[in-house]
Amino acid sequence: MFGTHQLAAYAAIIEKGIGMVGEEPERVGSIDRSSIAPDVRLFHLELAAGRRGAAAHCLYCTTGRLANGEAGVIILRVLHEGMEPRGKLLRALGRPPT
Repeated sequence: MFGTHQLAAYAAIIEKGIGMVGEEPERVGSIDRSSIAPDVRLFHLELAAGRRGAAAHCLYCTTGRLANGEAGVIILRVLHEGMEPRGKLLRALGRPPT
């Protein structure tokens, strides 16, 4: 499995990806997934890593009101690229899976 160094490197990629979508939720490379729910987007973490194949997970996010009342980006889930996201995202949004 992963060693401590690889764990830290992957965590840094996730943090960078969150920062990137936080700055620009509809950034180039993100994918509209409104077929799952309105305003949901996918951002593949290999874009944050800067090279193809460097990450196998995706951020799923939307925009809305944060806990402090400000508008911002809400990370719904970090899922492996091979996972089916519909049920997990609908549960994260408090909606029954269809």
